[in-house]
Amino acid sequence: MDDVLSKIEQAATSEEKAPSSVYEAVAEGVEKNPAEVSRKLLPRLQEKGLTERQLATYVWALGLTKEPTALEPIMDLHRRSESTLVKQNSLRALATIGGKEAGKYLLSALDSTTDKEIRFNILNLLGQMQCEAALPKMEEVLRKDPREFYWQSIFVFGKMGDKAVPFLLQKVGDKNRNIRANAVNILGTGLIAPEAVKPLQDQFWKETDTELRSVTMDSLLRIIADLAQVRSFCEEVVAKEKEENLVKPARKAIESMDRVKAAIASAAKAKRVSKDSFQQEYARLFKSAGKKGDYKALAAASTIDDEPKLKALRQRILQRDSDEAFYDYQKVNEIILMNRMIGRERP
Repeated sequence: MDDVLSKIEQAATSEEKAPSSVYEAVAEGVEKNPAEVSRKLLPRLQEKGLTERQLATYVWALGLTKEPTALEPIMDLHRRSESTLVKQNSLRALATIGGKEAGKYLLSALDSTTDKEIRFNILNLLGQMQCEAALPKMEEVLRKDPREFYWQSIFVFGKMGDKAVPFLLQKVGDKNRNIRANAVNILGTGLIAPEAVKPLQDQFWKETDTELRSVTMDSLLRIIADLAQVRSFCEEVVAKEKEENLVKPARKAIESMDRVKAAIASAAKAKRVSKDSFQQEYARLFKSAGKKGDYKALAAASTIDDEPKLKALRQRILQRDSDEAFYDYQKVNEIILMNRMIGRERP
């Protein structure tokens, strides 16, 4: 216990940001004895004369404890602090602890600010909490230009996961172009939601914007696991469509069927299904938010039954809140998609 607290002090009092190894050691130590760490740290929030870094560090560590008793003191700190960093860490701590009370507070914090960056940060945390009450408010993320802000939709709705799918399905035919584009893209390339196949097919034929039709086709070709269904859709596009930039990818998809089947057969042959091996690799990847672990080993050991855990892993990866996290997020999506296709192709 003393070692954990000393590491927290080291991070809180260093003139410059402490090495990542210090924060990792704190996280590991807190995980072993969260209640005791919370009990020791809570009184510190009330001390006078603390620096911004000290308060920000203490509240970050309190979030890691996930102790509900820390919620009210953290809310109090957020209300009285004038430091942007302390306020940000307070909200992040609340989201990490989670629960209805924390969600309600974040929603009130969202309603009380007009600052675009702060609003996105709060919506991002509400997505992490999978707070369904926040979904209507998340429309403002969909309204942003996808060329510039596509990443915001991936973070917010990628963290929300399957709970976002019904809401997004309602938006694929929205009058607002940005809303349609972002909804279609996140359903396809982000959430790879099978429930979206029929609505996206319907929207493809209704859509009048050629660029959005192309986005819709890309999403469909990504999420349809049944190759016969892919062929049927693409043949319909080739037969009916006049736009060459839509006919071309449909034709290409048909021509690549044999290669895709071979890739599925190869992936199925490479499987070394093992619950123990999967869990071992999964635990490493989850703990490190996707930074440490072997994705190939995870894929080989997994089956379609592991999809819920794989979805939880990709949400965890997005908690890194960095562009490079998207690559690891998509590695997990590829595992999910291949498992679906293997399941379809087997007799």
